[in-house]
Amino acid sequence: MVLFDCLLLNLMAYAVIISTSFYFYLRYRYTFWQRQGCPVPLEPNIIYGHTKEVTKMKTWVGEHYASIYFNTNGYKFVGFYQFQKPKLMLRDLNIIKDVFTKEFSTFPNRGIVFDDKLEPLTGNLLTLEGHKWKVLRNKLTPAFTIGKIKNMIDLIDGRAQEMVRILEAPAVIDEQVEFKELLARFSTDVISIVAFGFETNSLANPDAEFRKVGRMLFSTSIESIIRNALNALAPSLIGLLKVRSIKKEYADFFYNVVNDTVRYREENNIQRNDFLDLLMKIKRGQNLSSEEESKLVLNENDEKEDFKFTMDVLAAQCFVWFIGGYETSSITLTFTFFELAQNPEVQTRAQDEIDSVLIKHNGKLTYEILQEMTYLDMIVSEALRKYPPVPNLTRKAVKPYKLPNSDFTLNKGLQVVIPVYAIHNDPEYWPEPEKFIPERFTEEEKHNRPQYAYLPFGAGPRLCIGMRFGMMQVKVALFRILSTYNISLSKNMKLPIKLNPKTIPANPEGGMFLHVTKRKN
Repeated sequence: MVLFDCLLLNLMAYAVIISTSFYFYLRYRYTFWQRQGCPVPLEPNIIYGHTKEVTKMKTWVGEHYASIYFNTNGYKFVGFYQFQKPKLMLRDLNIIKDVFTKEFSTFPNRGIVFDDKLEPLTGNLLTLEGHKWKVLRNKLTPAFTIGKIKNMIDLIDGRAQEMVRILEAPAVIDEQVEFKELLARFSTDVISIVAFGFETNSLANPDAEFRKVGRMLFSTSIESIIRNALNALAPSLIGLLKVRSIKKEYADFFYNVVNDTVRYREENNIQRNDFLDLLMKIKRGQNLSSEEESKLVLNENDEKEDFKFTMDVLAAQCFVWFIGGYETSSITLTFTFFELAQNPEVQTRAQDEIDSVLIKHNGKLTYEILQEMTYLDMIVSEALRKYPPVPNLTRKAVKPYKLPNSDFTLNKGLQVVIPVYAIHNDPEYWPEPEKFIPERFTEEEKHNRPQYAYLPFGAGPRLCIGMRFGMMQVKVALFRILSTYNISLSKNMKLPIKLNPKTIPANPEGGMFLHVTKRKN
């Protein structure tokens, strides 16, 4: 009995020693920024650092980082911890400008952990770094010029008009419509026809295979939670344990869809004015920036680039086009319709502008006609201001960087965070930021405001390459629906809306329920 008691006491002593040692180890980890000479105004949690609420999925990530931003007024930059992982939040717009532009060679990468050997679809423009990213960006940029993009407007308009037809039935019986799901189906149909070259008919069939896969890609899973935790605690383990960011069945589905479509077009000599057609030209070595698109790039240039545009690379660009265009466009449209329903005077003014354009051009819609609608553009810009699809941007230092007008130098390998959602809701730049005011985006107002106070698409060389296409898609949908229907809030909508803490892009928790009624001619 005495021996057992001694053993128990020893075990308890060891437990206390280990626990105490671990506690002081964590406390030491949380002195990293102080040892570097960087301010950390907020006290970190011993386990979660500064990300407790977002880790426990109680607060949306954009709002959580905004709380750090607004609780550190007076600082140009502050250190914080994602678990024990140190990150630097930038608050000063001049420093943010330098990181995106002047110091791009120091911050060329986003710092996203990926393995394109294990998961070929992750080797895309969003994640690639260094030389590979530069070569791929140069190859893809000509595919996103106005001349190429405007050729796709008819494909988008066809899906927008189909959405108008889908809304006829609920408009007649005054039935509420869950707009988030409707717009996700619209975006699925648009991206599939433009990026993959075939109809998915998600608008007519909510259970279409492409829509189901898209729905699953953006759902929260155990795998995604584990991967996010590893990314914060031990990123090297992601590759070692081969933790996937995309379920293999979905990755295989996308890859096979693209591969089969490319092979069919090549065998049957089919050409179309879509994104996939442009990618196929790049794969064949054609220079899209050339006036003669049939002229091949010299092989020796490809060898110097040391980066082959293979089928894996092509499929990866289609995939990032899908996840980027599908989610961001549908979210932007969802919140735009929500704000229009809450602000009928803004909705009426938009409809007046649309009506005048319809009369002027006999109902025709082209890219050039879309640019005539300046108020519609202001509405979309204000929606992107209030609800940026990507709430925070990141950049990783590849060499030491001394922050301007300070004694602090950021070490190589550390990541900075630009809190876009917080900046977009800062009353210093946006008086009464909670209000929806499209007039913030008149030319005069834009001129009077700091350029880097508005970052819905990022900035610098890594500016979102699909920005023009995304804006076109959103405006076409608004144009067609507002020309036909009035939008109002459903009585079932709970206000103020709560943003879903389980997603990274801004999403209304519980959906977005609106009513549509046919406009009188």
